[in-house]
Amino acid sequence: METVDVKTSLRTTLTQKQELVRDYQTFAKQINNPEVSKMFSHFAEAEALHATQIKEQLNKLS
Repeated sequence: METVDVKTSLRTTLTQKQELVRDYQTFAKQINNPEVSKMFSHFAEAEALHATQIKEQLNKLS
């Protein structure tokens, strides 16, 4: 079985999470439906938390 490098997988995931934060924040600003806009804002917050946790793991490995 092939192993995945931990730092590489964390960096890749971090990039994905950061892109999701950006996208969700953009959707939240551009969508006129308040309920959907709020949902995207919550999604952005959750992904930002994930990104922070990934950064902490990367810092531990450095």
